[in-house]
Amino acid sequence: MNAIRKVNIRSNAIIKKANSDSFGLNHLRSLIVGSTMLDTLCFTGNEYKHIPLITILNLLASLQTYSDRRITDTQRNQIRFLSLREISCFEDCSNISPMGLACLEVLHIYWQRWSDRVRSDMGRHPSKTTCEVLGKMIKAARYTLQSLKIDFSGKTKILTNFDIWMLVGDEGDAGAWKKLRKLRVTISIDCGSLFHDIVGTLEAIADIFPNLETLELMIDAPTYYDTTKYTPRILSPLSKLKSLHCLKLALDFERGTNDEHNRNIDLKLYNRCLHRRYAATQAIVNVCPLTRCYWKNHFRDGILKENNKFYRFVVGNESGAGKPDDFDSSQKAGNRVVKTKMLWWMEQRRKCELGDDLPCEVVGSDEEEYMTSDSDE
Repeated sequence: MNAIRKVNIRSNAIIKKANSDSFGLNHLRSLIVGSTMLDTLCFTGNEYKHIPLITILNLLASLQTYSDRRITDTQRNQIRFLSLREISCFEDCSNISPMGLACLEVLHIYWQRWSDRVRSDMGRHPSKTTCEVLGKMIKAARYTLQSLKIDFSGKTKILTNFDIWMLVGDEGDAGAWKKLRKLRVTISIDCGSLFHDIVGTLEAIADIFPNLETLELMIDAPTYYDTTKYTPRILSPLSKLKSLHCLKLALDFERGTNDEHNRNIDLKLYNRCLHRRYAATQAIVNVCPLTRCYWKNHFRDGILKENNKFYRFVVGNESGAGKPDDFDSSQKAGNRVVKTKMLWWMEQRRKCELGDDLPCEVVGSDEEEYMTSDSDE
């Protein structure tokens, strides 16, 4: 068992019946305690059966209660990667200690389609303390966490109240969030969400997580008219992130320009959208050391889905000198040049359909897949 590094736990594998030969939480606890190399746990629910969050928190907390004769310092807090996918939070977990998460390095939380639907016909709904509990969970790992991914992209109304300020460290908490390098947030919001204030949200992120290298902030509004608009004022908070290399945002550039009403594939429109995002990328590159920038494009409700796409940019040095990941050397070596990744409509044979030249050099090929950030699995 000492060779086991990762365990995937699915909801249909967790059996609560007494004297059952099937795999259960007691088996899992014994497996963790007995496996010195195990450092990754992935819990996955499904449409029909969830793993209650209260069960997971109790399990992780119980791992801290063994005496020194049962669990060594090497084994204590041994879980470094925790993934929670479609976990239910019907019970109030606010009084459960989250200390079992205290030494995590990677935390992924996915809460999308099913978490508040499966038992709605039974009168069970997510606890009102859900956001508070999630905030406490994440903050418990604030001294060690290096990568945090939060995906609240489903129609889970209670999670629209989630706010990035819930993660701020306590007063005098000097070591909080200093190790975090990757922050990826995808969230569906309503019109009252604080995420609508994109400048304030980025200010909070820059203040709370000063050492980020990768930032993905995908805000999904209920309608196109509620989408968060781009503003040059985001340059100020982004300029505080001195190590930021990869940026991915979902902001609207077209609303109010009379350029968002096309219901067909329109290459001229695509090119105009590219020009706007190129200018914004160039402005950001002037204040922080980006090497990659991605913009998710949104069009009005009912518009052809083909129009909703990512515009992808890479950044290099004009002279080719200096290290690409060294902002200071790049500035000294020459101008930093923004280039766009190839999309099908940028092919040379379609040039006459674009209405204007592309704003910058095109690199790569349409067949290539470009990762928006380094993967944690």
